[in-house]
Amino acid sequence: MNVRGASTRVAVLLVCLLPAVCWAEHAAELVRRAIDAGRSLDYDGVFVYQRETSLDAMRLIHRGSGDSETERLVSLSGPAREVVRDGTRVTCTFADDKAVMVEKRQPRDLLTFGLSGSIDELTAEYDFRLGHVDRVAGRQTRVVQILPRTRDRYGYRLWIDEATRLLLKSVVLDHDGRPLEQVEFTQIAIGGPITDAMLEPEVNGVDFTWYTNEAMPPDTASPAADDRWQIAWLPPGFEMHREQTQHMGTSKLPVRHFVYSDGLATVSIFIEKLQESAAPLQGFSSLGAVNAFSRVADDYQITVVGEVPQSTVRQIAAAVANRKAE
Repeated sequence: MNVRGASTRVAVLLVCLLPAVCWAEHAAELVRRAIDAGRSLDYDGVFVYQRETSLDAMRLIHRGSGDSETERLVSLSGPAREVVRDGTRVTCTFADDKAVMVEKRQPRDLLTFGLSGSIDELTAEYDFRLGHVDRVAGRQTRVVQILPRTRDRYGYRLWIDEATRLLLKSVVLDHDGRPLEQVEFTQIAIGGPITDAMLEPEVNGVDFTWYTNEAMPPDTASPAADDRWQIAWLPPGFEMHREQTQHMGTSKLPVRHFVYSDGLATVSIFIEKLQESAAPLQGFSSLGAVNAFSRVADDYQITVVGEVPQSTVRQIAAAVANRKAE
């Protein structure tokens, strides 16, 4: 092939590739704007949450205007429960059990799609693709696919409102493209106003049992609070977001809690001293896109819970090592 022919071929290839590159950039930008819209807009809507054979209806009231985000999630089916998030304070009320759980944690989208990293960092581990136009809750949306580049995490399909860029539907996909869980608004009012009364829980919990999952003071002496634990393997792109020792309602002893994320998927590692009266947990459990694997090492219970495949949580759990036992 002569020089002129080679140049022509390169030009044709570039013309063919440019639309795909532009669509990928546009898809990533749409996701970035959807995250901003989910945090800053006022809206009140009803959505359905499906995982495996379970289907729940919920109402989400969100106020993004003002000094901080506030939202209230109310179950409309199944056991009566509410979740109120005001900044980093999250209060979960379980009316049937007459219990209230309070904890402080980083804000996370209650629609199961919570992006904590930058889009630019995510493109190293995920491929963003712009899809077709569709309708959700009577509104026109654009579909975006986020596909993992490796098999140690899941893919996502998002329906983003074309008018406001608010995320109206999300689906978590396995390696074969089958849905593991999905969230979809069936009706929504965007733009408010959202009053203080709309964000107040219906049940005040005065006669309920209150549990607080809070971090222990740094000087608290505990076998689980030292630096003996090492996580030798994590999927590429996962970084630590939080590390603390906390009291949990399910355990009398302090629990070491590590949270890792690649900016899209999140993995939690729990380490606690085995209690004499408690039977150790070992093996898998799963619900929708969330998998857990537990094992026992050096008289400690190690549990990994994450929005990643079973093989990934098991490999992470196997990589948790007690350095002082070596």
